[in-house]
Amino acid sequence: MGNTYEDWTRVPTTAGALFGIELPYRPPKNALGAFLWRRRFWLETTSGLSLLEPWEKILVLAIFYLLLTLVFTGLYKFVPQQAPLLYHRLLYYFFGNDDPAAHAHAVASASTAVSARHFAGVADWIQHNVSHEL
Repeated sequence: MGNTYEDWTRVPTTAGALFGIELPYRPPKNALGAFLWRRRFWLETTSGLSLLEPWEKILVLAIFYLLLTLVFTGLYKFVPQQAPLLYHRLLYYFFGNDDPAAHAHAVASASTAVSARHFAGVADWIQHNVSHEL
């Protein structure tokens, strides 16, 4: 892309605005394309990618995507193996016991106590308002 008048006035396609190596000067006519162009424009200007030469931009983005792929692959492999351990550890931290049966009993008794207090408060409110005692 040069610095000619045609380059400045050219309206790019959505694919050209998103996947082209050079950042177009104008957003596409499509509303979704214009939104994504603004996100790309913000990313490139904030991170300084717009100041790099094309080969430098390709190198930086390739390294970034490689690291991002490694992180998501690691999460995909790691999280399913660690989920049961995390579940039992959370039960222990919240309820002092990592036994799921004790957890179910604690939740049931707590919800029963809360609903009994709530019902008693509602009954008192109704009695007070029906008797017109102010």
